[in-house]
Amino acid sequence: MKRRELLVALAAGALAEGATRLAQGSEAQYTNEIALPKPSITGTVSLEEAIEKRRSVRNFAPKPLPVEAIGQLLWAGQGITNPDNGRRAAPSAGALYPLELYVVTAAEVMHYLPQGHRAQTRATHDLRPELRALAVNQRSVEEAPALLVVAAEPSRLTERYGARANLYADLEVGHATQNMLLQAVTLGLVAVTVGAVDGAPAARKLALPHGQTVVYLIPVGYPA
Repeated sequence: MKRRELLVALAAGALAEGATRLAQGSEAQYTNEIALPKPSITGTVSLEEAIEKRRSVRNFAPKPLPVEAIGQLLWAGQGITNPDNGRRAAPSAGALYPLELYVVTAAEVMHYLPQGHRAQTRATHDLRPELRALAVNQRSVEEAPALLVVAAEPSRLTERYGARANLYADLEVGHATQNMLLQAVTLGLVAVTVGAVDGAPAARKLALPHGQTVVYLIPVGYPA
């Protein structure tokens, strides 16, 4: 190969690599917005029974989750339970709400919008195998029909709480996650929490906004 051709090829390769990095680091653009079914506030399973029945389960039936179930889970984690002041289902330091909830299925990514109980959606290839690789290869991440993703943006707390922002965000992750796990029981679903996830690469894989990192994955579905 001549010197000029070599330089052109190297330049083209560098441009392609740069474009790939830009795409991987850019924020996702959601193409659709849907209103989720109104969440139910009554059920046939008591809180005590849900606590007693909650277990970590890693085997799921291939049956997809209906949007009603997904919406109910998201509401339990971050839904607005007092429309008068915007307070949510899980306690938050200073009511600053550093968490964002996402759902990954075989065909799409959903971003929960608590105001109005809505969700943004975007079609995508199945990201679950790639997220599994970032979660020490735990097969439940790939095999669950729905993967709840709990992301945090602690900077929302920094101005008020300074160095304690990360701690308060982590505490809120626990509050919201337990709500969703107990809600799963009442819906006849099973779930498991996955904390061993490489948060920053997972956030890039999902094209989350700058400043958000993935803290928890919750594979959820019907029992096998």
